[in-house]
Amino acid sequence: MTVGNGRTVRDLRRENRTAVLQCLYFDGPLSRFSLGPATGLSSGSISNVVAELVAEGLVEEAGSVDSAGGRPRTLLRISPASGCMIGVDVGETRVRIELFDLTLTELARTERPLGAGATGAHGRYDVGVVVDHLRDGIAEVLDRADVDPGRLLGVGVGVPGIVAGTPEDGAVVHGQTIGWDAVPLERLLRAAVPLPESVPYFIDNGAKTLGQ
Repeated sequence: MTVGNGRTVRDLRRENRTAVLQCLYFDGPLSRFSLGPATGLSSGSISNVVAELVAEGLVEEAGSVDSAGGRPRTLLRISPASGCMIGVDVGETRVRIELFDLTLTELARTERPLGAGATGAHGRYDVGVVVDHLRDGIAEVLDRADVDPGRLLGVGVGVPGIVAGTPEDGAVVHGQTIGWDAVPLERLLRAAVPLPESVPYFIDNGAKTLGQ
């Protein structure tokens, strides 16, 4: 079944869910009444989407606010425990791995030094050492926070270099300052890190990810 401009009902439902989740993530807590103008969705659509998200544990109630001449309005927010994210920074002297909930509250952190054993001639980073650090560090933060890997929504990795994508290898890193020439980092991580295949990797230049 399609709905105008060739969009399917499934696509429209996904767009509506995304609009509500993004609004609550960046501007919440908000009431159902406030979500309508903020997302451009009808009150009926808001009610349906919110009911689905609450049932799935992605959204939860967060108190209430008075309304003009009516009943108090229930506030909604993203449920912090509904998912987790891992952030990785490959720096000049260390690899830092951090685990966050959906409110960006840090749940666990670890660092692995990139000492003399991690670099070779001309300052080249040993790819194997970096991958091992990420494998061990990701396992450590998940274990320390007692988080099931299946709850991960993604792993973001900032690297010192330019990142390009290929169909075969995913993210490929070109880092002149660290001596990496077309390193298939995403493929190497998927082979080394025991995470579910459904967990996506987002690999980009470190300065760019810091800005975002």
